[in-house]
Amino acid sequence: MRKKVQAPYISKVTIKNFRNFLDTEVILNSKQVIIGENNVGKTNFIKALQLILDPNFSDSDRELEESDFNDSIDSPFESKQKIEISIEIQGFEKHTALLAAFCDGSVCEEPPTIKITYEFAPINDKEYGYSIFLGDNRDLPFTHIHRKLLNIKVINGLRDANNDLKNSKKSPFNKLLKTYEVDKDLLNEIALEMKEKGNVILELEEIEDLSDKLNSNLIKIVGEHVPYSKINLETLDINPNRILNTLKLMVGLNKQRSVPDTSLGVTNILYIALVLLSIEDRTIPSLIKVTDFDELKTADTLNLLDAFYEKISERYYKIKEETEVTEELYEFFSEYNMNQSHTILVIEEPEAHLHPILQRSIYREVMSKEHSIVLTTHSSDIVSVSPVDSIVHLRSNVSSTEVSSSAKLAVSGKELADIQRYLDVKRSELFFGKGVILVEGIAEEYLIPVLAKECGINLDFHGIVCCNINSTNFKPYITLLKELKIPYVIFTDGDYYFVDEDGNRKYQVMAQEEHDNFGYLGLELAIDTLKELGITIDSEDFEEEELNRAGYYFSDYTLEVDLMILSENNTQMERIINESFSELTTGGDTQKANFLAKLKSGDYYYCLKRIEDSSNKIGKGRFAQRISTYEGLRVPKYIKDGLVDLVERTASDEN
Repeated sequence: MRKKVQAPYISKVTIKNFRNFLDTEVILNSKQVIIGENNVGKTNFIKALQLILDPNFSDSDRELEESDFNDSIDSPFESKQKIEISIEIQGFEKHTALLAAFCDGSVCEEPPTIKITYEFAPINDKEYGYSIFLGDNRDLPFTHIHRKLLNIKVINGLRDANNDLKNSKKSPFNKLLKTYEVDKDLLNEIALEMKEKGNVILELEEIEDLSDKLNSNLIKIVGEHVPYSKINLETLDINPNRILNTLKLMVGLNKQRSVPDTSLGVTNILYIALVLLSIEDRTIPSLIKVTDFDELKTADTLNLLDAFYEKISERYYKIKEETEVTEELYEFFSEYNMNQSHTILVIEEPEAHLHPILQRSIYREVMSKEHSIVLTTHSSDIVSVSPVDSIVHLRSNVSSTEVSSSAKLAVSGKELADIQRYLDVKRSELFFGKGVILVEGIAEEYLIPVLAKECGINLDFHGIVCCNINSTNFKPYITLLKELKIPYVIFTDGDYYFVDEDGNRKYQVMAQEEHDNFGYLGLELAIDTLKELGITIDSEDFEEEELNRAGYYFSDYTLEVDLMILSENNTQMERIINESFSELTTGGDTQKANFLAKLKSGDYYYCLKRIEDSSNKIGKGRFAQRISTYEGLRVPKYIKDGLVDLVERTASDEN
């Protein structure tokens, strides 16, 4: 078992004046999932990182244009504006080569942090140019030598990986082969044998006959004395230097198929697997040549090599996979292995052609790797298996894109685990909304979108999602949404109660004037939550507007009871509620008649208990689902107020 060592990762990004980003700073983790609407700047965020770290960018790729400045800046060249992109790197302290090469770029010792800055600025009165430097010192250039040790690999949207896999220069499989120093003399021997075996084909009668016919026809056309009037057939020239490129990837358990003959989804999975393997930390080699092994042993005072490696042939030693690698072994090779290179992998929209189950399976595995990973996605399936503290949320505002992250989410370990379990595929839509409605139960989840339509509000049009958290513990979700700067409202039950003469709270009762000692449980829970979040609300003397500004909107009782109240003097609402109960209940005519009578008389909690009665096999969720199929529902005021508020706040971010 290999011991995982923290891989270097980008811990902070600062972007000024570049494309979508006017003045942006965001804290990151080693695993990052970037989400946001189309055209919000996800690709431009990646491009900012590439300007510094991508080894495939040429000097001309790093030169920018006036059009690369943020749109809010008029005539940037005339006003001598500059574009600045800075990244900070952490997690490198166990990597000796990085420590040595980047020591001058240190900006913090605890935790150890290095800084790299790209600047596109005037170099004289007429010209602009770029520079990349370490730390805060413009005289310390960041060069291709640094980029060999620390770089970025970007996989653009995987629409079809076949071309890269077939291209010998681009194929990640061929690049992996090159990391092994295969014996050239051995390759020469194999190439010669392949050539000799291949020549047997030329002796086949059919091949000889075809050759004779070709030459005969060619002579008739051009004559015997033209230089190209003679054709000879040969098998492929086996070049020892390229013999490894003849290896062909085959896929399948029973029936093997070549990669081009498989589905695009399978090809993409294979491509990603190869790339992940190609960027693995190779500080500790899996194979060591016998000659290199003997040389390393002279420096191995702790006898680590004998403990962790075994001889597998006359040419190689191999690491014992069943042994857990120690920190001492890593430090030993970090000092003596000069082939260190650390790659941050970026994958843009990897969900193309992948079944949702495969999306979750693959990216659960991707996120478990020690590599630093950055990916952009529109897939709720991928987000659902991503660490909660890995989300980077991009959001447009008036002049630029605002970037927020959950890297420093201030919740307890248990709350973090609660959110992680909560984020199944459907609920992970929470991250994709321009605005979010948090509700406590399935009934609200069914009804809120329908009630919004009755208010003339299409939630999809406004980019608003409704998320049921199955509890009243809104605190961790409020914290998450505030951290990502996503506007939200909370619709929750007021749960009116009064205190009887014995000091006992009585719930599921209607407010009456004679109840002097009363309260609302929902309000009390909300005030406690807001206090925990550092938002002070006077629990004895507060205005409802204070709670609304904090995102809370309450019923007086429960949503079902509030809808029943709206049936008073409204025959349509009364009919909808009564029909829904009558169609769903397993009870007889007497029960149905009693339900209608109690509904008409205002005994709404009697009606609610009949809905919740397990013998009726209805339940609040099923009842709400049936009601949501009707048109003409009346909308409780607190819901209408909250919806209008959220729509206004999501719209204000865009204007």
